[in-house]
Amino acid sequence: MMNSSFITIRGTRLYVEQYNEASKDVLLYLHGGPGSSCIDFCYYQAKALSDSLRVVALDQRGVLRSDPIQADEPFGVDDIIKDLEELRDQLGVDRWNLLGHSFGGYLAVKYALDYPDSIRKIVFESPCFDVYSAARSIISKANDTFKENNNPKGMEQTSKYLSGDYSAEELWNAIGSIFEFMGEDKDLLYFKGITPDEYGEIMKIGIPSNEMWSHTGMHTQKLQDEGEFFKNLMPQLSQIPHPTLLITGAYDPVCCHVQQQAYQQHMHDGKRVLFEHSAHFPRLEEPEKYTNEVLRFILG
Repeated sequence: MMNSSFITIRGTRLYVEQYNEASKDVLLYLHGGPGSSCIDFCYYQAKALSDSLRVVALDQRGVLRSDPIQADEPFGVDDIIKDLEELRDQLGVDRWNLLGHSFGGYLAVKYALDYPDSIRKIVFESPCFDVYSAARSIISKANDTFKENNNPKGMEQTSKYLSGDYSAEELWNAIGSIFEFMGEDKDLLYFKGITPDEYGEIMKIGIPSNEMWSHTGMHTQKLQDEGEFFKNLMPQLSQIPHPTLLITGAYDPVCCHVQQQAYQQHMHDGKRVLFEHSAHFPRLEEPEKYTNEVLRFILG
């Protein structure tokens, strides 16, 4: 059974969904983006996993159904981490398990380093530990698409960024202009087991209009302006004391080979499961396998 509510955390209301609140084993889901919401996780996995776990999922500060961030309001990565710890305290959870997708994987690392005693285990789904290597991987895969489609202008753009000396922030910002050359093909980079249209239909569920997304841009823009999430967290993976599971899609452009190698090199107690028919969203592309692997890890 799902319970949705607005919980006041550090001066703002966060939209929170809870499933199977009676279970002693608690899983907190951290969405990616920045600014993507927990909708697509709750569509299937929150329900499936809650047969065995208490599942907590939220729209982070300033995202979608949570209260908006004002233009003059200070906000950064550390605010999200403090929100999570305050939420844990308010829900009366001693220690919980984390499941971070994409940017949510970055947040899971930061949370684990700041509050190690609040966490039991961590699942990383297609995480982004390093924007620089992730952005280069995305641009490289875009370049492959341009070659396949014989798009010289697109190839010129991607080659420029792949051969030049650019920062993580510059590569991140370049993705938008490169995607303009790709059109609808850009969405194909992130999906294998489902179509972009199917994903779009999932994201529309429970959202009455696009107006609910309008304020989420402030969340994303302020994180970009702060610049904290452009920092490479791969060297810090060795400082995480918790058991971890890395879920990767064989076609994922984000959690690229560089990041997977760093995980295997630095993580002391880490396991990895490859989803051979998935790209960036294994939870939707191979849902049953995903549920089974997460439960085996958390409850094992």
